[in-house]
Amino acid sequence: MRRFFAVFLIGSLISCSGHSQDQKASLSQKELSLFDLRIPESEYTEKMQEVRERKLEIHEHMGKITAGLAAVTVLTAMFAKRSTNRDRARRGGTTDPSDADNFTPHMISAGLTLASYFTTAYFSITAPKADVLHDLDSVKWHKRLSFIHMPAMIIGPFLGLKAISDYRKGKNPTGIAKLHRPLMLLGATALAGAVIVVEF
Repeated sequence: MRRFFAVFLIGSLISCSGHSQDQKASLSQKELSLFDLRIPESEYTEKMQEVRERKLEIHEHMGKITAGLAAVTVLTAMFAKRSTNRDRARRGGTTDPSDADNFTPHMISAGLTLASYFTTAYFSITAPKADVLHDLDSVKWHKRLSFIHMPAMIIGPFLGLKAISDYRKGKNPTGIAKLHRPLMLLGATALAGAVIVVEF
């Protein structure tokens, strides 16, 4: 009887140990699953690819809109500068705080461009990354140009606000504010190039 009890006890322990190991293995398998959901990896990858393609498609279309708005912003800056020079000529070449009013359309256009630009960037940055990327040369150039237009779009507006502040004080832009125009022209050119290399 004692032998039978001992055998039964040992068997129960082995059974519990095996069941515990099965639970650990099951837990480990569960922890390795994607987002703790029982979705096959191939199906998950396909879903993420669909999300990636959708976001990059929006990024592409928004990029065209942004490039168009950037072109309008450059044109409004040219018109504002021409109007300012004309007004100063009428005043005998003197500056006046009212010169800043000529740049109102430019500031509105610049605000719309920035909103469109960072919305465009959002869809690219948040798009799921592919496991393996085989970038075409056009895509590589598209990414390289972003290292030019993105700093310009971040720094340029602050320089623009400084330039407007100088105009409102009745003087021409001074110091780093004078860099606003060439920096934004460079940024707009790089942005247009980023759109062109992908399209053609």
